[in-house]
Amino acid sequence: MTPTSTNVARNAFLLRFAFVLAYGLLAVLCMRDRDAVTMSTLLWPPAGLLLAALMLSCPRRWPGWMALAATLHVASGVLVAQRGLPAALVFAAGDLALCGAVAAVWRWGTVDRRSLARVGSVLWFIVPLAAASVAGGWLVAQGLHAVDHGIDTQHWYIWTQAAFVGCLIATPLVVAWSNWRAQAFAEQDLRYLWLGLAAAFALLAGTTLVFNKQWSDWLWQGRPAADLTYAPLVFLAFVAVAWGQAGCTLVVTGLAIVTGSYTLSGLGPYGGAGGVPLVAIQGFLGAAALLSLLLGALSADRERATREAVAWKQQLQSALRTSHHLAWEFFPDTRRVIWLGDFPSPYGPACQPDTTVEQWLSYVHEDDRARLLAWVESTGKPDAARRLRARLLCADRQYHEVELNGSAVRLPDGSVASVTGLLSPWGDTSWL
Repeated sequence: MTPTSTNVARNAFLLRFAFVLAYGLLAVLCMRDRDAVTMSTLLWPPAGLLLAALMLSCPRRWPGWMALAATLHVASGVLVAQRGLPAALVFAAGDLALCGAVAAVWRWGTVDRRSLARVGSVLWFIVPLAAASVAGGWLVAQGLHAVDHGIDTQHWYIWTQAAFVGCLIATPLVVAWSNWRAQAFAEQDLRYLWLGLAAAFALLAGTTLVFNKQWSDWLWQGRPAADLTYAPLVFLAFVAVAWGQAGCTLVVTGLAIVTGSYTLSGLGPYGGAGGVPLVAIQGFLGAAALLSLLLGALSADRERATREAVAWKQQLQSALRTSHHLAWEFFPDTRRVIWLGDFPSPYGPACQPDTTVEQWLSYVHEDDRARLLAWVESTGKPDAARRLRARLLCADRQYHEVELNGSAVRLPDGSVASVTGLLSPWGDTSWL
């Protein structure tokens, strides 16, 4: 085998080993707390691990991931949850159908198949997941009723909630961190790093205050803690801005650990639910995971837009520099002129990045000032001249003839927002 193929095989083995370890541990932990009526776990993040593996892998590798997940699911169901083999097979089949359907739809409907950092990708993930969870819950209930007539099909939603929330938490976590690079951490702005850390601490600390009865009774003075459960989630917005989706998913995972441990211990606003399905805590974690996904995608879209704007500006600067042009924009309301180009440039202080019309005109030859001012202020009119030549005092302290062209930028109501154009040399260019 070549060194490259050896490395590929080693990486594949490590990925499968990590999957087996994580899936097995989560399955054992979740199987210990189940609904007494439907035998379903109250939360099922292992399905999220399988779904992430399918979303990140090509379809020809899906049978291997599904076989591993089904084996671990059935084994933990029989050995830990004390389910019968037929019931364990029904639950495993429901997971395989759910994850396979959602992964297939998501890969078909998205362009970037290794990221949930776009609003479109998030919608292609959430909507199919919700639909498949509902359909899967109904099918699992029918299958359980077929193998055990004592199980009522009216509790189909228990499996739906457990799988839906589990996938919302685990899948984005794996997808986001699969694209993480150590260099990204090194390049992190320290201000954003500390902002994200402070917001994450505030979110987890606030949630702990709400779920810890002694602290919440003292802090809220008898006010029902359940009314304040969602209040700390406001800090997710700061985490999304500072750390992006990778940080959001990590914080939501910590949130699930904190709230789940309190609730399953019988504590917190939802701890009194006892042995019945904990619908309230599932709703809270589902809302937090959905908010994390949307905020992370919006933050990523904003960053992409910023990077694209910077790239376009650099390209425009390069084009202007090589052609000895300057771009200008005049705002009639403030009477300011914005210049874009190579500065300091051969055109001198007249074309500073931000100046006023009066300062600009002071560098124009006095015989051309009135004509030039009239031209600038008339470019928003339909019959205005598109070009004008004038003499400009440039960096060599000499007047050189230049040409300006411009046109109006109009708002939807027809008013002129600004006037934009180019300044270029005219005639002899040996002074440039």
